[in-house]
Formats: sequence, C-alpha cells, structure tokens
Amino acid sequence: MATDIPDTDRVTSAQQEVIEQRVRQIVAKALELDVDEVQLSSSLVDELGAESLDLLDIAFMLERAFKIEFPRIDILERAAGHFGEESLVVDGVVTDFGLALLRRGMPEIASERLQAGTRDVDVMRMITVQSFVRIVTRLLEAKEQFPRTCPVCGAMMEESDIMPEFVCPACGTIQPLPSGDEILLQDLIALADDRNGSSQ
Repeated sequence: MATDIPDTDRVTSAQQEVIEQRVRQIVAKALELDVDEVQLSSSLVDELGAESLDLLDIAFMLERAFKIEFPRIDILERAAGHFGEESLVVDGVVTDFGLALLRRGMPEIASERLQAGTRDVDVMRMITVQSFVRIVTRLLEAKEQFPRTCPVCGAMMEESDIMPEFVCPACGTIQPLPSGDEILLQDLIALADDRNGSSQ
C-alpha cells in the first residue's frame, strides 16, 4: 500500500492520518483483532495482548509496508550500546538518566508512569500503537531527507520497490538507507546532548 509521503522532510497532518490508520491495520492483522479495537493509545502488551513474537511480526510488517528498516523496539537496549547499560539500568531499575531519556524519546508515555523505581522489564509494557506510529513517522522523515543524487554518476536515484534503499537507474549504484537503529540512536544522542546542555 502506498504511504503517500511527500517530498518534504516533515509529514503533514493528512499523511500522519494515513500512517496512523495503516499502523492500526497492521497491528490489528498481526494480533487478529478488529481495527476498531486498536487505538493509538492502546498498550500493545497489556491491552492488546501482544507477546514478543507478535511485536517482531508487527515490526516486520511495518518494514514491508513502508519500506523502512525497523529498529529494535526496546529503547533502552538500543541506547545501551552508546551510553553503556550501567548508565541506563542498575539492578533491573531504570536510572534517572534512563528515565530522562525515556521521557524525551517516548513522549507518548505519560510522564507519571516513568518515575523512580521503574523497572526495565516494565518499559516494554508501556509501548503503545502510538509508539509504532512515532517510529514509522520518524523513519519516513529520515527517508525523505536522504540524498537522491547518485554519488557515482550524478543521476537521480529511485526508491527500490522491495528494499529500504535507493537505486540509480543510470549506473546501478545502490545506496541503502540508514537503519532504524542508526537513525533513532542519533536522535537519542541529540536528546541527551540537549538535556545536558539545558542542565548546565
């Protein structure tokens, strides 16, 4: 299904509605639910009954629908490689820094749910349909910002029909899109830098 995303780096409200509806449809299909049962605020685990394999299924279906490479769903796992696990979680409890990162990186979660004592295993239970919409929207925006000029011959590259990449019709050069992990990790690093800057 076409996503109707424009040639700008921001998604308009009309395109946002298309993304939201498509994500809801995919979640409903993966979990064998009626679309009306899948609301943006629905917790995938607690309200919709999704298990780990279901979340992977949904991510795979979103990749195919939007031609993106979905990141690891667990934001703490994604961030640990850069910030170090010990700065995010200690003895299974999310640190103050980890909580600040979650609040900024997952704005769809009510801040009162991210308080001292939050356990890392509880974060996955907070993921909502809106979390997936946010990730898809961000990756589509990143796709629109991706350079379209072939670095080899200068021709305009075209998006692949099946892979998250651009192909030059003139010389055949293939330029893969950055992975979802790469894009969202850079966003987290920027959020952490902003937080550090504002706290000084």
